[in-house]
Amino acid sequence: MAFEPLQTDEKLDVPEQTAQDMDKQMLFGCSGFLIASVVGYLLTIWPFLAFQKIEQTFWLAACFAAGGGPAIIVGLISTRRFGLAGACGFVAGAMTTGIFLYLRIQQSFLSALAKSSPTPEYPDSFIWLLPIVWILLCVFLAVIALPKGEIS
Repeated sequence: MAFEPLQTDEKLDVPEQTAQDMDKQMLFGCSGFLIASVVGYLLTIWPFLAFQKIEQTFWLAACFAAGGGPAIIVGLISTRRFGLAGACGFVAGAMTTGIFLYLRIQQSFLSALAKSSPTPEYPDSFIWLLPIVWILLCVFLAVIALPKGEIS
């Protein structure tokens, strides 16, 4: 009588080790990437949203210490736990954080420049009117440019 799963009647001293399931490996890696990137990003940016005075060096350093320190710890733990997927997630979170920091710090400089800039000649309604007109124009032109039969 054959023994399952070997399909032989040979008795082994050591049980056969099964290889990891590919689906479990993919889920493990994807979960590690997601956890490392999202948690690292959120940990880093929350102080910059909570403390608005980042134009001062003290508050900028305090935000980095409060958010960046825990984010680095989570990134290193996820790298050790999830391997390459965790390391890539750590770097991905750092890249999105870098973009956030660039825009947030640039916002401080823009607000300082805005006080000395001239007022626009056009009305305030252009702030929302021009983007809407632009989007509608592009949608209209895209519909016109579609080949016949694409729209039913």
